[in-house]
Amino acid sequence: MINILFFGGFLVLIVLGKKDIAIKIVQSYLKTLFMKAFDFKTRTSNAWLYIFSVINTFVAIKTSGAVITMFDIGSASPVQIIKLIILSFAVVSSFSILVRRLHDINRTAWLLVAGIVFPPFLIVLGFMFLLPGSEGSNKYGIDPRTKAYWYLN
Repeated sequence: MINILFFGGFLVLIVLGKKDIAIKIVQSYLKTLFMKAFDFKTRTSNAWLYIFSVINTFVAIKTSGAVITMFDIGSASPVQIIKLIILSFAVVSSFSILVRRLHDINRTAWLLVAGIVFPPFLIVLGFMFLLPGSEGSNKYGIDPRTKAYWYLN
């Protein structure tokens, strides 16, 4: 069922003649997952946060089952180890993209730490992620909306 939902969205884009956007989404996701997982200094748009979060949720669901099985059985196959690595990158890149989103609204990443220490503050953070990014450059870099395909990373 998850595979149908996941690939269904890409099939809709391809059927609508937006194959280049579907390919760009996959490329941007892989770039964010592996190459920008440890980027805690730049900015990202709120649109990319939403797109990345949806895709990352599907990836986490698909990989977490194998990881749970691996710890339950006590031994690991190479496929399970690869899934564990992918899940690890998914968790780190999720944190990274939240930091970059806070940078886009010109806020410090320490607000995430405040949300962890004081959980009711997570509600405030949720609303902060809905805010539009600051116009133009800020101390964290250039506006991500100035690039082509600005809604991607």
